Amino acid sequence: MNMLAQAGKQLREVRRRFGDPKHYVKTDETSGQLQFELLTREGCTPSSKVLELGCGCLHLATPLVQYLDSESYVGVDPNEWLRKKAYKNEAVKALMVEKKVQFTCADNFDASELGMKFDFAFSHSVLSHVAHWQLKQFLENVSRVLVPQGKILSSIRLADGNAFGSTGTPDGKDSRHEEWQYPGVSWFTMKTVQEFSLQHGLEATRNPEYTEFYTKTRPGEFHDWVVFRKQ
Repeated sequence: MNMLAQAGKQLREVRRRFGDPKHYVKTDETSGQLQFELLTREGCTPSSKVLELGCGCLHLATPLVQYLDSESYVGVDPNEWLRKKAYKNEAVKALMVEKKVQFTCADNFDASELGMKFDFAFSHSVLSHVAHWQLKQFLENVSRVLVPQGKILSSIRLADGNAFGSTGTPDGKDSRHEEWQYPGVSWFTMKTVQEFSLQHGLEATRNPEYTEFYTKTRPGEFHDWVVFRKQ
């Protein structure tokens, strides 16, 4: 079976198991509003350029695009069917057209072909599923399109767990998965996150206050949150 046929088979299986987009992404409009709040806490303004990795059903994109100036948002997600479902809402579709947003279906977190530089990059429930090697790929490709002092705000599962519901790993070590994990979960130590970050000119800081804020409204989404700043 060639790669295209294999990808088609995998997509059909995803749709069979997670036919409803909200079931697949396991977030909703409330999640998007919370994510938007985290971005503004980090300093996002209407004039900021924002790259979202894993834009999915546009739960974050909808309030964020309303807030941003025109041509300031780019969404990346290999699952184009999720966006097509979101576009069935005519108001959402009209907003994206009006604000001249761009989307790409890259599966390697690489938006460099668009020729844009971003003040912020954001990902929720992406690094919590990546293979071990994909964390490096994510940091390498995203850091390349950040402006100096630009930030990446990402949820992740840290191996030591947290006080808000995340158990971590039994041994407190990286899970070191070789493939994308979904609906399973990937785990990283903060040491690994920081080491990989430094390799790509980033400084990584854990922010438990964001997990506390998020879980007050969505107790099941107890990811850790890390801010990466480009040096």
